[in-house]
Amino acid sequence: MKHSSPLGWFTAALMLSSLAACQKNTYENAAPAPVLPPATPKIVSAEPSSFDAIAKHLNPGGGMYFYLSTESFLKAASDRLSEMVPMFMSMCKMDDAAKSKTEAAWKSLSQFTAQSGVKDITGFGASSIALEPGYYQTKWMVHHNEANGNGLLWKIHGSTPNALDFASYLPAKTALASSGNLKLEPIWNALNQEATTNADLKQGIDLATQQFQEKTGLNLPALLASLGPNYSMVITLDETRMTTIPGGSNGQTLTIPEPGLAIFIQVQNDVLINRLDQQLSALPMVTKSVEGDLQMRSVSMPLPMPFLRPVVAWKKGLLILTSSDLLLHEMLDVKAGKKPGLAAEAGFKKLITGLPTTGCKFGYVAPSFQKTINDMQFQTMQKGNATTDPAMQKFMQYVQSLTQTGAACGVVEETSEGWIGTSHGNTGPDKIVALCAVAPVAIIAGAAVPAVIAAREKAARVAHPAPSTTPNP
Repeated sequence: MKHSSPLGWFTAALMLSSLAACQKNTYENAAPAPVLPPATPKIVSAEPSSFDAIAKHLNPGGGMYFYLSTESFLKAASDRLSEMVPMFMSMCKMDDAAKSKTEAAWKSLSQFTAQSGVKDITGFGASSIALEPGYYQTKWMVHHNEANGNGLLWKIHGSTPNALDFASYLPAKTALASSGNLKLEPIWNALNQEATTNADLKQGIDLATQQFQEKTGLNLPALLASLGPNYSMVITLDETRMTTIPGGSNGQTLTIPEPGLAIFIQVQNDVLINRLDQQLSALPMVTKSVEGDLQMRSVSMPLPMPFLRPVVAWKKGLLILTSSDLLLHEMLDVKAGKKPGLAAEAGFKKLITGLPTTGCKFGYVAPSFQKTINDMQFQTMQKGNATTDPAMQKFMQYVQSLTQTGAACGVVEETSEGWIGTSHGNTGPDKIVALCAVAPVAIIAGAAVPAVIAAREKAARVAHPAPSTTPNP
């Protein structure tokens, strides 16, 4: 057997010692392992909340996210009012008859409120998120538990979600449009039900019904049963045709795009239509015409606004009131596909893409609407000499620039858990906050500026009176 030399053993030991020293230095110089903070435990509310039920319908991660639980608030408010009424009654000095009437009125109000479904609201939530730079989706929800959706609030919209059908009537020059379902008969029935236990309320309802019959020739309950559930309205502004309208005192006029107004009312029978036809037929300035299944009554009025020629028209299931026959025919042509309307506009197509296709309410606003409102306000102030001061004029222009809004379109759905609203538009959370902040300032300025200007001019006249033109004796 061959033995290794002492020099070989010494060399091997030296190499092992050096390696151990290097490893020790490596471990000593290495950064210490990070100490992670303990995970924050999830806290579960000890009180019930509708947060999760609402949050699933909202968009997190955007510029706005808001939630408010109203369940405990509404219950506390109801309890506090119930406690305050006896104290209020004890402080008021009234005889037994007045006290009895007041107590009956409060009882009826409390019971009607309970039937309304207001107390069933458990929370409100809202969110806003940018779908692309400068273009937002805003959602909100008023929530109630599925088992508690039997109040009037949740029944007055009817069961047919057809509010979006009105969009097919809208002309391209639409500035503002709104359509919604509302059933009036359930409200009337609830009032009459409450009147069975309140003699004063019954007397008031009977008197109102009688006076309505005397003045209109219509039975109020029958009329309410015949109306709705859909009511729609549109305002148009034709920016290619400017016109003047009266504005303020002293014969002042305002220059605005030519306006138009149309109101559509769904009807279940001819109760209202027959009465309108009877009344209009007795007027000499009314012209009758028939176009297919459409009955028209045009009213010639001696007004200084040539665009205003009111028309009352109807066909099966629909009553139409418009500011002119031209607007009526334009909307009917758009509906029939004979003329392109708002629905053919690229901007409107973008707004409505991704919105629910059915809903109990529909709304649309164009930039021209707010712009015209701002222009009218500015013209009014100019004609009133309220903006002759350059600094004040600049301030008012700044206020108006903050209130300029873009286009927006929205739909409200009625679900088994409450109302859900979805809208698309150019107004984001920053503009909403700015509008809320500037609105009080604009209101105060609108009221105070004319007064300040007038006071300053009066002070100038006192300090520097005009020379008298009366000759000295």
